[in-house]
Amino acid sequence: MGYPDDQLARGEVVKLHTRPHWKEGVGPVLWFVVFLAIGAIAITFTARIEESWSLWLILAEVVIFIALLIWLSVLPWVNWRSTHYVITDQRIMWREGLVTRESRHIPLARVNTVSYTQNVWERIFGFGDMNIDSASDDGEINLIDVPKVDKTKALLYQLAEDDRSRRSGDGDGT
Repeated sequence: MGYPDDQLARGEVVKLHTRPHWKEGVGPVLWFVVFLAIGAIAITFTARIEESWSLWLILAEVVIFIALLIWLSVLPWVNWRSTHYVITDQRIMWREGLVTRESRHIPLARVNTVSYTQNVWERIFGFGDMNIDSASDDGEINLIDVPKVDKTKALLYQLAEDDRSRRSGDGDGT
């Protein structure tokens, strides 16, 4: 059982499970391709040098390019893949990280305001940053690069309203 299924309460239903917009994964993939190409070209030219120290230079190039690949490509891609935005019929969950994890959960009953921002570029590609302010000690959750942010905000408001209606209906015995 994977995330978020292993975090759900009995009867809780996932309404939206997404991660940051795909544009967050494009940069790491491009860096990967660029550094592989540059690394291959550099090693090819270095291999043509007929000096005793050329093997050490090739080894240094390989180490440098692997370090750059990990730093600029692998780690950002893993961070993007391990970030989850989940909205259920009872709460909002955000989690990121593979080795060191950070997670926040806000019950829908505690949601005060939901706002989002989009610049022109973000509007064209259909994503934005969402701020969810809660009445809890945790304050707010800032979700970065949420796909279809306007629809996500509408879904969140609808679920919060449904939760309020359900709670008020439970309280009067109906």
